[in-house]
Amino acid sequence: MSIFNAKKPRVTAWAGCLICGAVLSLAFPRTNFWWLSWVSLCPLMILSFHPRLRTTLACGLAFGAGFFGCHLYWIAIFGKLPWLALTLFQSLYIVAWVLAVRYAGIRLGPWGRLLLLPSAWVCMEWLRSIGMLGFTWGDIGYSQHQLLPLIQIASLTGVWGVSFLIAAWNAMLANIATYWNTGRRSISYQVCAVLLLLSAVLVYGVAAMRSPMPTDRQVEAAAIQGNINTDTEHDLAYFERCHGTYWSLTRKAALAGATLIVWPETAEPGYPARDQFLEYSLSQLALETRSYILLGAHDEDQQGRYFNSGFLIAPGQGIVGRYSKVRLVPFGEYVPARRYLPFLSYYRVTSVDLTAGTDFNLLKAGRTKIGLAICFESIFPYICRTLTHSGAEILCIITNDAWFERTAAAEQHASKSVLRAIENGRYVVRAATTGVSCIIDPHGRILARKGIFEQGIVKAKIVPLRRKTLYTRMGDWFVFLCFGVTGGLTIWSLCKRMTN
Repeated sequence: MSIFNAKKPRVTAWAGCLICGAVLSLAFPRTNFWWLSWVSLCPLMILSFHPRLRTTLACGLAFGAGFFGCHLYWIAIFGKLPWLALTLFQSLYIVAWVLAVRYAGIRLGPWGRLLLLPSAWVCMEWLRSIGMLGFTWGDIGYSQHQLLPLIQIASLTGVWGVSFLIAAWNAMLANIATYWNTGRRSISYQVCAVLLLLSAVLVYGVAAMRSPMPTDRQVEAAAIQGNINTDTEHDLAYFERCHGTYWSLTRKAALAGATLIVWPETAEPGYPARDQFLEYSLSQLALETRSYILLGAHDEDQQGRYFNSGFLIAPGQGIVGRYSKVRLVPFGEYVPARRYLPFLSYYRVTSVDLTAGTDFNLLKAGRTKIGLAICFESIFPYICRTLTHSGAEILCIITNDAWFERTAAAEQHASKSVLRAIENGRYVVRAATTGVSCIIDPHGRILARKGIFEQGIVKAKIVPLRRKTLYTRMGDWFVFLCFGVTGGLTIWSLCKRMTN
């Protein structure tokens, strides 16, 4: 079976899936054609049940190559081999999904497939996020970051619920194409069911966005975007440029009323924890501006281990809180099995392995508890959820996206912060070295924003919040429900096969 009319249907199917994958990448920043995600999966879902197994697997690989090859094109900054390797590795998840739904759903009817396809898709995305090489870039739920009424469901289900809705709509379209001639009544009921589900989600989203926000305990927060390229020699001139820029912008933010000022990841080129004069200088800056300063810098312990850390500086007190990044970037901050991969020295990988922090501790600025995620950590829902569940009243994200250059990667990265805000019902203050810096409210509305390669300050009033969303309290319950549905339908299909 093929939805493509051609003399060579298998070749056309592969090419069609390759194109559909590439088209899906346009649903994400910077193009943001979000509606493409609601149709791009449909051909792949139809071809998952192609009579030829090789054609099915080839279609899955082609779709993955088209999507991840285009969506992650910026990885080529580090070389073509890393880009090809990551594209192939991520495409294997699509192949695994195609293989799983083919065997689990081959004997299921349209209703069974309507449940199986989106549930299995959510399971696949969650599996992509776990482990040492976990990676959430490309989860389809993030393509809807601008549709705020729709994505309010993330406060209940996490981003996985948004992915489920998109996959369910595509599954409905696939069933229409497959079963319309033989079961129009059943398909009509399916369309009504999916439309009813989407309507309920939108009604919930609109109601959530209209709910009043607390206004007590307001804090004037500012994120500093120095627009300094960190991929240069760290000489005396670099130190002077960093200090001159960030100290000047900090004073301007304080004059505008900010009492919590956030610098980006590694914005401070020195080592505040071991340099007493630097710590004293930062303490005096905080005292002068009457503000708490949260900044990113490297740290070194007595064993000579290096950490990527965030430090909270209190007025006149110096360092009152420290958080070391727990989830490091593979090949960017450490190289797994470095001794067995000598050829990586030809590519832009780190020459010094950083050490991961041990726990997701909170920082306390006066009475306000702050949860800090550093760069790569913000793409994983469980990290911000863990911080909020531990009592964080505000979420801060500091990142250095300068190495993305002028690609779409910085905007793709920033879009994930919108979902983190909604999932946990918290204000998010995001400070990026060269952009995108922004402040986001608990419903995903961007209150202030500074684009890439601009210098300046983003400032807004935020409120420390304590109420926890269902997602914060329950975690990835929706994912485990999808695993249960997928497993149950698989067992049902196998039983039918054995009976027949």
